[in-house]
Amino acid sequence: MLLGLLAVAIPPIIHLIHRRRAQVVRFPALEFILRANKKTSRTFKLRQLLLLLMRSLLLLALAFAVARPFIDRGATTTAALGGMQGVTVFVVDATWPMAYGIEGETRLYDQARFTVETLLARLSGPAALVIAHDRVEVPVGEPTRDHEAIRRALDEASPGHRTGSLAEAVARAYDIVGDAPEGMARRVVVLTTPAGAAGPLPPPPGGAGAVELVPVDVAEGAPLPNRAVLSVRLRPAPALGAGQWRVDARVANFSDAPVARLPVHLEVAGKVVVRGFLDLAPGAEATKTFYAHLEDRAEPAKAAVVIEGDALPGDDRRDFWLQPAPRVRVLAVDGDPHPTPQQDELFYFERAVAPRTAADARVQLTIADADTFDRYAPDAFDVVLLANVPTVSPAQARALEAFVRGGGGLWITMGDKVQRGALNTALAALLPRSLRTVRQAGDAAATAEGGDRRSARLGLFERAHPILRPFGDPAAGSLARARVQRYMLLDPSPDAGGEVVLGLDEGAPFLLTRSVGKGRVALWTGSLDRDWGDLCIRPDFVPLVQQILRYLTRVAEVETTPVLVGRAAPMPVEDPRVRRVQVTTPEGTLHTVDRPREPEVPWVFSGTSAPGHYGVVPDPPLPGLAALPGFAVALDTGASDLRGPAVAAQAAAPGADVRAALAGGRRTELWHAALLGLFGFLLAEAVLLFRRRRDRVSAFDAADLAG
Repeated sequence: MLLGLLAVAIPPIIHLIHRRRAQVVRFPALEFILRANKKTSRTFKLRQLLLLLMRSLLLLALAFAVARPFIDRGATTTAALGGMQGVTVFVVDATWPMAYGIEGETRLYDQARFTVETLLARLSGPAALVIAHDRVEVPVGEPTRDHEAIRRALDEASPGHRTGSLAEAVARAYDIVGDAPEGMARRVVVLTTPAGAAGPLPPPPGGAGAVELVPVDVAEGAPLPNRAVLSVRLRPAPALGAGQWRVDARVANFSDAPVARLPVHLEVAGKVVVRGFLDLAPGAEATKTFYAHLEDRAEPAKAAVVIEGDALPGDDRRDFWLQPAPRVRVLAVDGDPHPTPQQDELFYFERAVAPRTAADARVQLTIADADTFDRYAPDAFDVVLLANVPTVSPAQARALEAFVRGGGGLWITMGDKVQRGALNTALAALLPRSLRTVRQAGDAAATAEGGDRRSARLGLFERAHPILRPFGDPAAGSLARARVQRYMLLDPSPDAGGEVVLGLDEGAPFLLTRSVGKGRVALWTGSLDRDWGDLCIRPDFVPLVQQILRYLTRVAEVETTPVLVGRAAPMPVEDPRVRRVQVTTPEGTLHTVDRPREPEVPWVFSGTSAPGHYGVVPDPPLPGLAALPGFAVALDTGASDLRGPAVAAQAAAPGADVRAALAGGRRTELWHAALLGLFGFLLAEAVLLFRRRRDRVSAFDAADLAG
């Protein structure tokens, strides 16, 4: 790059090329002007020379800065040490934390490369190189005096996307240096982050020819503050309304200084949906919660939580996929149809699952009555709802049992039409508990004017149950304010089955669930309409219905946990028709992955070499198949904390000669001063051009006066 200094000759060459010899023609009328300008001509020529000099120096400073020169002050130290003797194996950390920027575009990896060059200049013995990249790489495995090979290998490498290979690289270096002849000094120099230098590295092998392990902090003790998004959790928030979601992002501050109002935002499909700020104490973690309205999507969308960028951008965002709402096919059997809509058994249920109301499920509702129930096969649906149905025939009962055991969901609600004995007999294998009798809530002596004495309230909430998990504190919501006038008492035997999700303050269960085979059953001891209570008009009725449907269909929470780089990602494909998929990496590369022939072999994708969004589509496309959900790959944020105690530089410590060479080999970068001089020369040129233009205007004004 220093050949660029030859550009200093460009302005004089241009000046000589364009220089013209003037032909002297004496003209008496101009004698006065020539005499007037004779006094100022010397000054004018001087300014032209200064302008030529400024332009030459400007090009000189530009070439000097691009060459990035430095002053190496280690010559005297090298002479005093007589060179570093013995065999040296350099282990250079090239994991993703080494991309930390410490000085403009200079990364920790670049600093490690500079340090190796400094030590190579002082090394009088052979050297080898091991790079802890995504995998352990040994570009120079045999100790050699051709140090240029080591420099070339370091120039070609760059930080990867994984961690955890440093210990293996050090062990590999021990194998290389162990083959050195006896009697020679042996050392392994590890260049890494402060945390890596102070971390648990494999100890050197013992014996007569002990190996010196010299960890070197390439940051030279400088603090390396960093902030990172550790995890993201996405879940529906139906209590806030239709289409509302809650996003919890866990952010850490890996520094010794507090962070005030750190910008954080949620983006979907490349657009910022909501912004916020976060305060972080030194070395602490905090959770930022977003509440966002996300439109119902038929296709998966790329999403991420992003914080303000810092010196290590790799962990400043957490990618995940926003999956489309699952489609739930529901067959609702209306046991008490009514021509007046408000008095129909399913009036409130229909509105709770309407598309504009359902936040996290797209319900495809089919309604039948008790007389037409036989026309439908339960296997064609995901959930069957028996709403105040008197009873079912033996054939229907067998079909429902096979449906549930095969993975379907059954929801049974009570009402005046229910025939307890007949339903107990028909659905004995499915009911969580046997139906006993209808009970009037409240005091037995209460009159019609008794008001709340004739009703019960929901007072028991199993908050750990998946149905109630999104509600936060259901006891503080509208569920606890609902009034129940009548309900179905259940078998109180000690061996009664079922898990109670909701219970009345009178001690009776109101909502129970039970697993049967691969499927689930929910028993609602009240009615879905207003005949037995007013729960159906409470705001929390809508999200409660949706959560019950999600639970019965085993629709899991939206998965936002990414796969770590380098780990196998399970294929998110449930449709048995899909035999092959195409996976698109963040770089745009396409990979074809076939389903394993053996059912017990997991279907995975192993090419997760970079963080980001990975798209998955069936190959070939199948009719009627919704877009397959993709998966996200993230960096291992366990390495985001780069801090570590400084490595002591003691003369008697192992590797003292290495540390002395580094102490005497500090670089003084000169390109910063060259850039500063460049701006100074530009300013001087502008001043000279301005003054020359002003002098020309003055000369023309004098000529006008003479005329």
